[in-house]
Amino acid sequence: MAPVTLAERLAAAPSDSLSVADIASATGLSEFTVRRLIKDPQWPEGTVPEDAGEQRFARDACVKWMRAHQAARVDVTELPGADTDRVTITDIANRTGIARGTLSPMRTHYKDSSDPFPVGDALGTYSWGEVKAWLSRRHRRTGPRGTVEPPVATEKPATTPTSDVLTTAAIERLTGRGKEAVKTLVRRPEIADLSSGKVGRSRVWPAAALLPVLWRLGYLPESGPLSPEQTAVLVELGYLPETGKPSAEQAAVLRDFGYDQEGTVEHRAWLVGPVRSATELAAHYGVTLSAVSRRLKRGRETGDPLCPTPIETDEGTRYDPRAFDTFWRR
Repeated sequence: MAPVTLAERLAAAPSDSLSVADIASATGLSEFTVRRLIKDPQWPEGTVPEDAGEQRFARDACVKWMRAHQAARVDVTELPGADTDRVTITDIANRTGIARGTLSPMRTHYKDSSDPFPVGDALGTYSWGEVKAWLSRRHRRTGPRGTVEPPVATEKPATTPTSDVLTTAAIERLTGRGKEAVKTLVRRPEIADLSSGKVGRSRVWPAAALLPVLWRLGYLPESGPLSPEQTAVLVELGYLPETGKPSAEQAAVLRDFGYDQEGTVEHRAWLVGPVRSATELAAHYGVTLSAVSRRLKRGRETGDPLCPTPIETDEGTRYDPRAFDTFWRR
């Protein structure tokens, strides 16, 4: 008997206007998962009742979205491969049909739960038997989008990731820092503790665990364009497509990591706002005034073409926020 799709489950909901709790109850997903789904830009627009209750969504519109975006539940015993296989995150994505951008965060999201994602080795491989058992316990969705058939093991994803881990060389490319600076960076306890070991003589870090830390520490931009090297690394990791815009799932994962290309409403307002002092710039980017001053000084001394031109006002030296943002995040 073919498994029931999430769309079919949702279509059977008794009400034609659904809250997050209603959607979770009908589909079997957690409310946390549903709240992540409704962040998708294509998710149907909700309405808030006059009594200011919880936001509600039209059932038929949600069913249509589910049919276009979500997958059926498939018994993990139908998945290909032997339990003794060692698999990468990419292999798991190919075998289950779960998007790699969805799988990768599972390793950190469930790290401190009572049932964490199976532990991988230093090469970033996992026991296929342990992964299947974990997926079965989590009762996650599997199978290609919008289908109820078991996935084909040889099917290739739209973007084929070439790595699940970050080396110091990759960190250099992501941060734009040199070897010595990166050596100092990776000694920080919050980064050193994340290392999964060595591959050959190179220490490696799980990408899904390290990237959020790099964003939190300010080594990667929170919004706006990424550098060519940053883009290339994220493509290699499967978090960005080789061409075109990221998928809704990829964009959601990147937002969880700390990056939103369009930026927050507050940040966009900041960029088109009035000129700012170095003190205001430091406060906005969460760094010290001396860090901003040193960066500006280095930019002037090296003749950096992106270094913003100081604007003298009655209140003192100011900088155009958009020009500074481009300079700061390069």
